[in-house]
Amino acid sequence: MNRAGKYASSDQMDDIQLMNMVIELTEKEKMAMWSEGYMDSVIEKLPVFARDILENRKNKWEDTKEYVQQQINDIVHDKEFIEKLQMERKEFALYVMNHYPQYQSLLFRYYDGNMKESDFKKFVYRNRYTKKYLH
Repeated sequence: MNRAGKYASSDQMDDIQLMNMVIELTEKEKMAMWSEGYMDSVIEKLPVFARDILENRKNKWEDTKEYVQQQINDIVHDKEFIEKLQMERKEFALYVMNHYPQYQSLLFRYYDGNMKESDFKKFVYRNRYTKKYLH
């Protein structure tokens, strides 16, 4: 939790001071706040006139998350994917690496049966802030 999140949860919080802290945050820090799940509590504590600072970004990231969820949903319901899902992990891994390299982490979570809502948020955050290298 960054300092704006900690300050928002403290008892001596001042909404104007919190607004100044939020304005000073980088885009990456704001997105980390969203992916870790405490952005809503910070938005609630902001003055009404300043809430759109985070709400607009949050809506944009939520839309991206929904898009990724739809992509994963389409992949999971694909006939060929369902067949590969029944095979050994090694064969499944090779299939995913060849056909869906950008969604590997989410598809392996699906294979293991422990996919959560927070995984999509973390995926969107990582995709935005990790270096992509040419192979």
